[in-house]
Amino acid sequence: MSTAALALGVHWPRPVVVIEADTNAVTSAMPGFFRSNLLPELGGIEKVQLAYSRGILTREDLLDPERYLAIAVHDLPPVKTAPIPALPPQHEMWVVPGFFHLGITDGVSGLWARLPELLRSLSEAGIDVILDLGRIGRDDVRLPLIDTADRVLLCAHSTMVDLNRLYRRLEIPDLAQRIDVVGNEKFYLLLTEAVAEQLPASDFITNVLPVLGVLPFDPQGAGTFSVGRPDIKPNRNSYRQRIRSVITSLGSIIGYSDLDRSAS
Repeated sequence: MSTAALALGVHWPRPVVVIEADTNAVTSAMPGFFRSNLLPELGGIEKVQLAYSRGILTREDLLDPERYLAIAVHDLPPVKTAPIPALPPQHEMWVVPGFFHLGITDGVSGLWARLPELLRSLSEAGIDVILDLGRIGRDDVRLPLIDTADRVLLCAHSTMVDLNRLYRRLEIPDLAQRIDVVGNEKFYLLLTEAVAEQLPASDFITNVLPVLGVLPFDPQGAGTFSVGRPDIKPNRNSYRQRIRSVITSLGSIIGYSDLDRSAS
């Protein structure tokens, strides 16, 4: 879920890179989060693959503004007519937008097995990474990214439909075996309140996985991160508030001590 991934990135307490790695949909960050203010040439996963093919991709390369791979959100000039979401003071956040052309996704399949090395080098430099994988297919070529992740959040709505989908998807060996190996210490659910017929989080905990948090059904608040809705009073945005709560819960698991900051 790109909305949650970008919102988490905005409020993350350490420098963070958010990477759209969804092979089933074109980037939503560029027209949504960035409100179509930026050109595709400024960065993206396609350019990351090209850099890899040329053997020039290190963490320094990824964050180098002259290479146009990752977009430094904290360095963007303000655009009054179409502002992006406000960042906390002194927060550093980069975004690697996803695909602009789905026709080339098969051509970058080799990237996913090589990307973990880059992600580890970012972590060693004190920079965290949030990956948005979108929908995970059976025996997905991006599974190496799940293997290298510290924690994995599966997003779903609090409905019987999604509970059944999750239960059946996690029966398939590619994910079932991974969950069996690491137990419930790595995989968690991030739920979103349903419009109607909502199930309690306890039903998901009993039948699927532990629930890290439940995001509100707040189209206007979430729209700040998904479709570029202006956020005049960010501290009153219930979606932002719940995202900060989720980060605090995640921090208690990972061991961070200062995971709750608000945007100004």
